[in-house]
Amino acid sequence: MTRPTAGADGRPEGSGDGAPHYAENHAYRMRASLSPEEQARGAASARLVRAELERVRKAGRAGAYGAYPDERVVAALARLGCGEEHGVHVGSGFYSLHTGTVCVSGRVTREELTTEVHGAYAEPQPGTGPCVENRGGH
Repeated sequence: MTRPTAGADGRPEGSGDGAPHYAENHAYRMRASLSPEEQARGAASARLVRAELERVRKAGRAGAYGAYPDERVVAALARLGCGEEHGVHVGSGFYSLHTGTVCVSGRVTREELTTEVHGAYAEPQPGTGPCVENRGGH
């Protein structure tokens, strides 16, 4: 009788998807894929967001940890027509919004201004809109 060969994790080879159910257990972190056209539209939106948030930075008055008051960032995004219906989420220098097709997320602090275009999360953080990665799981 031959015994199965053990894999690096000590389980018989071919008995699963690697580390026990890693892909399945982290599916909530998956983002929707974007077509080249969606990516281009998202990049155009990100340029508008970045320009508006640059105005917030130029106005100054960041808090003790370098983040600007959430109300100022929310107001800047509202000037672009982005509100609750766009899944706007702002907190401690982080912002995100959903254009209806793509997400634009990033950080706006005294030290940095970033933008990232990406698809909505399969299971976003509850209460934040579709563009915030879930910190827990499913």
